Amino acid sequence: MHGASFVVDLGLVLAVAAVTSVVTRWLKQPTILGYLFAGLIVGPYIPIPVFADHERVESLAELGVVLVMFAVGLEFRIAKLLRVLPTSGVTGVVQVGFLVWCGFSFGQLLGWTVVASVFLGASIAISSTMVVSKVYGQVTIAAPIRDHVFGVLVVQDVLAIVLIAVTTGVAAGGGLAPKELVFTLARLGGLLAVLLVGGLLVIPPIVRRVVQFESKEILGVVALGLCFALAIVAEKSGYSVALGAFIAGILVAESGHGDRVEHVIEPVRDVFAALFFVSIGMTVDPFEAAHHFGTSLGVFAIVIIGQLLIVTFVSVASGNGLRRSLVAGLSLGQIGEFAFIIAGVGKAADVVPASLHSVLVTVAVMTAFTTPLIVGRAERIADRIEALLPQHVHVVIELWEAWRLRLDRQRTIAGRRFVVRTLRAIVLDGVALIVFLTVVAAWRPALKSWATSVFGPERAPWLVAVSVAAIAIPLLVALVQTSIRLSRHLATELLPPNERTSEAARLVVRTLRIFVHLLVVVAVGVPAVAVLRPVLGVPVGAPILAMTVLLFVGYLWRTTSAVEIELRSGTERLAAALADQTVSTSAIPEDAAMPGLDRMTRVVITSESVAVGKTLAELDVRRRTGATVVSIHRIDQDRVLPTGREALQAGDVLAIAGDADGVETATRLLTTGDDHA
Repeated sequence: MHGASFVVDLGLVLAVAAVTSVVTRWLKQPTILGYLFAGLIVGPYIPIPVFADHERVESLAELGVVLVMFAVGLEFRIAKLLRVLPTSGVTGVVQVGFLVWCGFSFGQLLGWTVVASVFLGASIAISSTMVVSKVYGQVTIAAPIRDHVFGVLVVQDVLAIVLIAVTTGVAAGGGLAPKELVFTLARLGGLLAVLLVGGLLVIPPIVRRVVQFESKEILGVVALGLCFALAIVAEKSGYSVALGAFIAGILVAESGHGDRVEHVIEPVRDVFAALFFVSIGMTVDPFEAAHHFGTSLGVFAIVIIGQLLIVTFVSVASGNGLRRSLVAGLSLGQIGEFAFIIAGVGKAADVVPASLHSVLVTVAVMTAFTTPLIVGRAERIADRIEALLPQHVHVVIELWEAWRLRLDRQRTIAGRRFVVRTLRAIVLDGVALIVFLTVVAAWRPALKSWATSVFGPERAPWLVAVSVAAIAIPLLVALVQTSIRLSRHLATELLPPNERTSEAARLVVRTLRIFVHLLVVVAVGVPAVAVLRPVLGVPVGAPILAMTVLLFVGYLWRTTSAVEIELRSGTERLAAALADQTVSTSAIPEDAAMPGLDRMTRVVITSESVAVGKTLAELDVRRRTGATVVSIHRIDQDRVLPTGREALQAGDVLAIAGDADGVETATRLLTTGDDHA
């Protein structure tokens, strides 16, 4: 029977959702699955005599969109974004750009329109904070991995709002026509500036004043009133209510009382968020989903494999370590609430295929099932992947992580300011280059037509090419020069020129600079390719970027081989010193360690040591202390170059390198388990 009123529909939906959510939680699955299945049960496509009116449920679900986005904004602080940018910012930006490109390209292979392909790419680019939070609550994950993953999710949330705003403008403007696109972006920038700047002056003081009343009721009403007020402003401006709600959350959070407001509205948010996911489930026809299952499998493969490859690659290049990067890539392999919000914008404007919702729901269900399974086995998966990599790759990745940690620890205020200024210049140069190339690509037919009418068909192509090059090349040169300055500065911080007397030291500098340049190329190139792909219509940028990255990787491969040779020769000298237990720590050869690791000492693992039977990966020595185990001398072997997978044994003699505090802390960690500096 159909619900006769909002009350009947609401009661029916919540009753079914209560049962399905309890069942899914009992099965240790994310509750989002229970809500989607509840939508299938009360929807019109399954012959179960329990029906709710979809239009009324959808109207209630829109409140869920607003409240979910408001809660996301409450968890977002500008200071928090600035904290995660150095370690997770590049990973988040590149990951979103790569997934947008993959989704768009897959949509084109399916024969979808350009706009529909844009919506597919945008829908699968954002991972699910809700699913990851639930899974991490059930599985023990090391703190550095958790911090990195949630840092990436914070950046994704910000980019999701940009994607929602852009896709809303694209849908309303009828596509990616140059004039409409430029107008959409300009209008978006103006709206964000007005809401953020004006809101910062008004909303935080209001919230602080209301908090003084010490009334949860008044605080909740005022907070929700501000949320829906900005949602209405965004909707009247031609954008999704989600944009206004998110900005409202940011502004309330800037009052310093975001946690208190979130606690007050949490029950209301959870109820209407459940209604939102139930309404999504109601739109899915199981037979149509089965018909498009091949498409869903393709999208599923992109989400799982694409996330793993790009997140691992960029995280490693950012100095986060191989294992942390692998587990982060495995953890982010799902789509969630933002996918349905973005797809809903396209559905409302009738610019996406009807099958998009079915595909996204199918992929969301599949990834919600696979994420707990993959994360629970992430360590074993990481072990197998690590075993496939050459030894010198392990060595250099570990050294790069140690060098980055050393740079973070010893950087002065002046050095930090220089790095911030340089990174800001790289961002501005990269954005300017991407915007210019996008405008030229969008207006290329008009430019060609105008040049032909003025200069003739023979000279027009040359004049247009020269004009474009005259603007693009200086931007590119500025980007390259800034990248060189950054790499030189970091190399000087790690190893001053007077310490670069050995071949090993020169290899350290060369390797560090390659990593920096590779990171800049990927950080600018991937978003550029993602933006230009829909405008150009052909994948011209992807092959160029791929060849550039392969050149850097090839150069890095040769350099890492030389680094491993230098490290091996150092450890051979070290093994000779460690073999004689009567030799003091001070007698260990100073040139045994790689440059960039200040001090080396010897730690003997006794039968009473807490490290016996544990691997270096389990002990997490580098992250917890900043020191690096560069060699293990074992009785039955000359020496062992640690990969992190070897279980330590009684009698092992470890060479620990790092700064004085890090070496001392690592010594205590390996012997007593105490890692307090």
